[in-house]
Amino acid sequence: MQQRVGSVPGKIIAGQAGVTLVAAALYGLTMGGDAALGALAGGGISVVLSLWMALRVFAVPAQAGPRAMFAAFVKAEVLKLVMAVAMFSAAAIFLSHVFVPLVVTFVATLVVNWLALVFTRRDRQGFGG
Repeated sequence: MQQRVGSVPGKIIAGQAGVTLVAAALYGLTMGGDAALGALAGGGISVVLSLWMALRVFAVPAQAGPRAMFAAFVKAEVLKLVMAVAMFSAAAIFLSHVFVPLVVTFVATLVVNWLALVFTRRDRQGFGG
């Protein structure tokens, strides 16, 4: 599988990384280094999960057919949920004092996914044309 940086998944992951760095800088300036670390961890969780999904789902060639693609998606999603629980559990244990910046930054990176839905539409009424 070859994933291009300019592809939609690549742009989403880059956008999430950018949001993470901006949030970490803002938290660092306003609340200190620990809050910046929490923001980096929250955004990092989102970036890792998105990267996991992109690598696993797009590893299946189009010639494999819809069943193989769906199976890859379901397997990747289940493992992504397990990874999310593990990473958030570790964050709750080790970064409990900065859990708010962690969660806020994680949610901010999800906004990138939501915006991608709007800006990558391919029909005439969409914005991403």
